[in-house]
Amino acid sequence: MKKIALVLIAALAAAACVTFSPFYKLGAQAELNKQFEEAIAFYEKAAMENPKEPVYRMALERARISASLFHLQEARKLVAQGKRDAAAVEYGKALALNPRDTQTALEARQMTIEPPKEEPKPEKIEFPIKLRGKDAPIQAHFGPESSLRSIFVAVGKSAGINILFDENFRDIPYAPDLSNQTLEGAIKVLCQATKNFFRIIDERTVIIVPDQPLKRTQYEVTAIRTFYLSNINAQDVFAALSQMLRAQYAAPSIIFDKNLNSVTVRGTPPVLEQADKLLRLWDKAKAEVVIDVEIMEVSRTKLRQLGLSFNQNQVGLRYDAGSSATTDASSSWFSLKGLGLGNTSNYSVNLPVAFVQFLETDADTRIIAQPRLRGVSDEKITDKVGQKVPFPQTTFSPFAAGGFSSQPLTSYTQQDIGIEINLTPRVHRERDVSLELEIKVSSIGGKGYADIPIVNNRELKSTVRLKDGETQLIAGLLRDEERKSIKGIPGLKDIPGIGRLFGAEDTTLDQSDVIMTITPYIIRTLQLGPDDTKPIWLDMDTAAPPAGGVLADEEGLRDPEALDAQLSQQRRRAAESATNLVSLSPATLEMRAGSDFRMAVNVRSGQEIGAMSVTVTYNPRFVSLKDVSESGMTRSLAGNAPFLKNIDNGAGVCTIGFTAEPGKGTKGGGVLALLQFEAKSAGEAHISVAVPSAMAGNGSPVSFQTTDARVVVR
Repeated sequence: MKKIALVLIAALAAAACVTFSPFYKLGAQAELNKQFEEAIAFYEKAAMENPKEPVYRMALERARISASLFHLQEARKLVAQGKRDAAAVEYGKALALNPRDTQTALEARQMTIEPPKEEPKPEKIEFPIKLRGKDAPIQAHFGPESSLRSIFVAVGKSAGINILFDENFRDIPYAPDLSNQTLEGAIKVLCQATKNFFRIIDERTVIIVPDQPLKRTQYEVTAIRTFYLSNINAQDVFAALSQMLRAQYAAPSIIFDKNLNSVTVRGTPPVLEQADKLLRLWDKAKAEVVIDVEIMEVSRTKLRQLGLSFNQNQVGLRYDAGSSATTDASSSWFSLKGLGLGNTSNYSVNLPVAFVQFLETDADTRIIAQPRLRGVSDEKITDKVGQKVPFPQTTFSPFAAGGFSSQPLTSYTQQDIGIEINLTPRVHRERDVSLELEIKVSSIGGKGYADIPIVNNRELKSTVRLKDGETQLIAGLLRDEERKSIKGIPGLKDIPGIGRLFGAEDTTLDQSDVIMTITPYIIRTLQLGPDDTKPIWLDMDTAAPPAGGVLADEEGLRDPEALDAQLSQQRRRAAESATNLVSLSPATLEMRAGSDFRMAVNVRSGQEIGAMSVTVTYNPRFVSLKDVSESGMTRSLAGNAPFLKNIDNGAGVCTIGFTAEPGKGTKGGGVLALLQFEAKSAGEAHISVAVPSAMAGNGSPVSFQTTDARVVVR
């Protein structure tokens, strides 16, 4: 029975001492040397010996991915050199090692197949009702005495449609040449040249309207469209889209849905087309990278204590004549009776205890980490490997209220010990990768006062730019510290040769080194097509010049006297615009969050104003416009001139204005409207006035200067 028990104990001890397979160690060494094929072979042998060991399977998978990335980089280099056959072989090796990498398979397939067909361009958003006039082109030429109204009517009769006019339409003489023009083209030419626009009522009816902000708001047709986003956050793009689509006289309504990640825009067809183009440019998948990081820290602590040490650093001598000389046992006073200073037996000597030290300790620490991190461009990647170590923290508090802080309270804080890696990659179009590095390596270096752990820390912050597959070596973070202390009898401890018999020497040697390598691999780049770099033209339909024809009053500009008159009129308008002002008051205001405040829109004009439109913009993050109330400036107009207000807190835009009866207007200064705001959150909000649009009673334009206001929310 004893033999059987001994055999079982030996078997259990052998099982407890099982370590990693030598094939695993060889594979790890080959992987460190970038010999991935050999590492895979060794890891496979280790996995076959012990299939249940997860460490072997994970190491094998890691080596296969590393080898796949290596062959992928070789394939890309061969493609750049034009060696497509050799590149196909490397692609095949990469896919054989990592068959689940669909991106590599797609890249290899794109190298051999025909380039993909271009995606169909989005359809242009058009008005649902089309004019159905005669298809024959218009052949008409009008003399200089023709009126604009009669020209529109003549074009409508020739095409078989009805032409209506707004009540504020202004008839002027015009002499166009409409030869070889289609119906819609002729109407566009006439409207562009005379500052009008048209609205299709039905298939046989068109109305001509003056091109004014108030009329645009009244007649323009708007549509609603929802855009579903895939790669960007709808909330992040909301502010930028609102700013880009904002026009001088109006702004589209834009809302976003977090759950569906969608943006819904309400605006005119040109605005929706611009929103579609912008979102197609912005909604791109970010570039993606895989970063291999290898960190190795080797630290060594060596302690040596040699020599003769003493338990105390002092020698004592006292006189002790026995109980007969002592008068008081509780004191140090002696009676002079029987005093014998010459008797050595009356003295006691206190000498230190000496002991010989011959202690030497040697502690080695090695930390090796090989994380493989994957992330997208401009997004932070964080990896922490280690443990949390409790550290005591003592504070003192009073026993009772108003007392002294004398009661100790000990709490523990958890501190991360190990490896912490923070990376922020950025993939450039030149296939370079910029890395913002922040690497922290910490370890327990021993124990200090009250057995509190001593932490060895290494921290690196840097920004590097590497090519695809390029390795950056970071080394030289050395720390070599040596401390030596000698304790002993003064004078005797310094005697050469025998000084150690009268003293002790303590030597502490701390050495550490950190070596890191960083290698980025580009998995996916930002996909840009030829259309992504082209500019987006605004108002393409209204930018074309009128085809033939000039205004009748422009004919007279060829006369020098008429030209001088026009220049004088321009100078007069410039002088008038210097006195015409639209301002906000108060110009500076400081409010608390949650409170309401009012701001007045003041207008000062030296000319009579018959129609006016003012656009006020503000930051909806800090303030919100609750209401706009009409003031005395518009109430003074006879005939109850209509007052317009349009508030869009989502975009931070408000449009206000009025239109008086033909031939009437207001002159001087006054308050156009009162804006009632609510302060939402802390910040600084700028309230601005866009370039106002105004017309005199006779239809001529009026220029204005503007001033802004600033609101600080606390």
